[in-house]
Parts: sequence; C-alpha cells; structure tokens
Amino acid sequence: MQDHVHLEKRLREILGAIVRQYVASGAPVGSKAVAASLPESLSSATIRNCMAELEAAGFLSQPHISAGRVPTDQAYRFYVDSIMGAAPLGPDTEKYIEQALGRSVDEPERLMARASRLLAEVSHHVGLVLGPASFEKVLEHVKFVKLSERRVLVVIVSRPDLVENKVVRLDEEVSQAELDSAADYLNSEFQGWSLRAIRVQVFKRLEEMKSVCDRLLSNVAELFSMGALEGDENGLLFVDGTSRIVEAPEFDARKIKDLLATFEQKARLVRILNTCLGSSGPGVRALIGRENPESDMQQCALIVAPFHYRHHAVGALGVVGPTRMEYDRAIRMVEYVAHLCSKLLSVN
Repeated sequence: MQDHVHLEKRLREILGAIVRQYVASGAPVGSKAVAASLPESLSSATIRNCMAELEAAGFLSQPHISAGRVPTDQAYRFYVDSIMGAAPLGPDTEKYIEQALGRSVDEPERLMARASRLLAEVSHHVGLVLGPASFEKVLEHVKFVKLSERRVLVVIVSRPDLVENKVVRLDEEVSQAELDSAADYLNSEFQGWSLRAIRVQVFKRLEEMKSVCDRLLSNVAELFSMGALEGDENGLLFVDGTSRIVEAPEFDARKIKDLLATFEQKARLVRILNTCLGSSGPGVRALIGRENPESDMQQCALIVAPFHYRHHAVGALGVVGPTRMEYDRAIRMVEYVAHLCSKLLSVN
C-alpha cells in the first residue's frame, strides 16, 4: 500500500472521488457521498472499509470521529501523478487568455506582468511569474564604452528583447580599442549563448591559454570578474492576487499573516521557483504541501511551469493556492499560459 503504483483500481476510484468532492465542497467526505459518485454500485460498508484502508496508508485523515475523511498531501500527490485526467480549459477560456496576453510583445516585462495578473484572475489563486535571471539570458549583442576613472559602460542586448545598461569599474585602464575588441570577440564567438555558459567558456579558455598570456581574453575575463556581464541573478518577479489568500477558508488569521509575509519577501518565492526550474523537466510541476521548501507555504500547493525563448528556458510562471485545489484545471491553465508566453517571446 505504501507504493502508490500498487493501489488497486477500486481504491484509486474511491480516492479520486474523495479528492474531487473535497475540492468542490471543502467538507469532509462520507461513504454515502462517495457511493453516489462511483460508476459501480458499492455498499457503504465496503466503501468505509476501503476508506479505512486508505487512511491507514496515509492517503486520508479524519478530522472528527463522526466526520468523513479529507485527503492528505499524499493523496493530492497521488491524484496528480496517477488519477487525474486532462482537463481542457474550454474554448472560451483559452480565447480569453489569448486576448489578455496579446498577439505581440512590446516589452517582455509587460508580458510577464500581464501573465501574472491573468493567472490570478483565471485560477482564483495567487499568480507568479519569474523573469529570466541575467545569467540565463541569451546574448544577442554587447557593447563596451570607455568612461573616465577606469569605468566602463556596458550595454547588453539579450533575448527576449531585453536591453540593460550598467557601469563597472576595472582594476586597470583599458583603451576603447581594447574594449571594442573584447565586444567583437564576445559577439562573434558567443552570440546565442547564455551569459552563464559564456562565463564558463571564457575562464576555461583563459586557463588553457595561460602560458600564451592572451591580452584580449584577459580583458574579457576581467570584465566578467568585475560584473560587467552580470546582474540580478534572481530575475524579475511579478506577484498578483495575494488578496485571494484571505478568501481561502483553509487559512486562519495567523496562516494568512505568515503567507502574506512570505509573498512580501520575494526572494523566498524566487528561491522556490528557481528550485522548480532547476529540478523539473520541460512540463508542469506541482509542489504540494510539505513538498514546499518554505515552512510558511506547507499549507499550499504551487503549480509551476517554465517558459522559453525558442529552445532556452528563460523563466517560470505558476499559481499558489491551498492544497485543496482543482489540480487538473490549474495544471492545464499554467501549461497553456506558459505555452503562449513562449510562443509570443520566440516569434518576436
């Protein structure tokens, strides 16, 4: 029983019915309600025995002796992995999402802001969008301009259509001609690479050529060391719909306060989203209850998916809500919004 794969068909059907009914009503589910929703006719006694078996295996809990059962985090996990089917959003919802996101991208940041608002509105949960961290941006073009007092203006154009300007101070004076050579080298050798990959390759080449004392490569390495091609490693974070947490009956005043504090400390959300990006495949991932690394969010579920610029994952988006969530619809919605964001960014 501890191995989810060996849950027999009848137990799976009963567990699925309990999860769906509890998500819909928020009230503990009894055997009679389960019996009414099953395709086959089972006695209440048989269902009660199955529910007791599921409870013993950790899938259900009983708030009160006389009450029905409620799903545990383990039940939601099994439901997401092994029971739920595809839940189409419907043509009207898909059309609304497409129109809200727009047909083109003027600025990626505006698309991300629209996406977070849309996720919150359609899901009735908190919408999150994490933009690309600097090191994951894909280089299109870089330019260095010499300023006074060993300062250099760095202009980075990266995909998807992000332009950044920053000033760095070098340890030694470098001529404009040397800066132009460094920019030409990066643009010719590494266009289309992520900044993270470029940094690794530059220092690798410098190590291999240390006996040659290549001045050009040394200048490029120093620009990296001084932070010329670095920025906010966390990326931009957009959060919308935090007031919806207050509406969730699962959360008392203290839980609401703790959750709102977590949303205000955006670095904690960024860590969670980056963890999901780093450990997930190309599709949607669900973090349910105690799977969340932040203790204040262990009453919540996070549904997250990466979005791409062409073949590069450049950010993540998703929703946060109580574990009593309509997972099939939330997962499909996050997947669809991520798909559209990727499409809009990649054709730009």
